Amino acid sequence: MKRIIRPAVIALLLLLMSGTITAPLHSKPEVKYVASRIRAPFHYLSCEWAKRISPENVVYYTTREEAIKAGHRPCRICNP
Repeated sequence: MKRIIRPAVIALLLLLMSGTITAPLHSKPEVKYVASRIRAPFHYLSCEWAKRISPENVVYYTTREEAIKAGHRPCRICNP
């Protein structure tokens, strides 16, 4: 099933980037940070350690403060 979802997501992103379709004005805030449910640090999405978080444990945050309030600390590598 993952193989079906990924091409669909890529196609949607390409359509958004080309301007063929646009996101609604009331869309959710952009996700900037990611953390694991079972570990303390939070990361930028581009951090090498963020890419190692298991999909079933991943948690997304839109603000740094939101991640800190949830009990996470900044990653020592990407320093978000």
